[in-house]
Amino acid sequence: MSYEVTITPMGKYLYVLATGESSVENASKLWKDISAASKEHNCFNILGEQKISNYMSVTEAWSHHKIFAEEGITGKYLIAWVDHNPKTYEQTKFVRTVLANRDMAYGKLFSDVEKARSWLLKKIEQKEKKSL
Repeated sequence: MSYEVTITPMGKYLYVLATGESSVENASKLWKDISAASKEHNCFNILGEQKISNYMSVTEAWSHHKIFAEEGITGKYLIAWVDHNPKTYEQTKFVRTVLANRDMAYGKLFSDVEKARSWLLKKIEQKEKKSL
């Protein structure tokens, strides 16, 4: 199964690009890598972009809450996630709903990178103002 993840520090956030085929194993590796990079850079703001060619079963998608728990993805994370594929967007939306219902991370799903980046930077700015 072809799958590639790149994580690039962008100052106030980490930019994540995931491409290839979706699977529970790949999702687990993705969030393990994000968790490690977040700790390494002390940055828990994520702009993620996925270009995935297939979707998981509903059961596999639902299991993301276990992956988040195992990797320590909690409410301290602020995640703007972009899914470009109309065929996988609804499933990604389902995953986001499952996670939101369990108060695991705070995020929003987009189909446009610039809208996601704008939203994320606005939320980061609001968070920084609150901490003053």
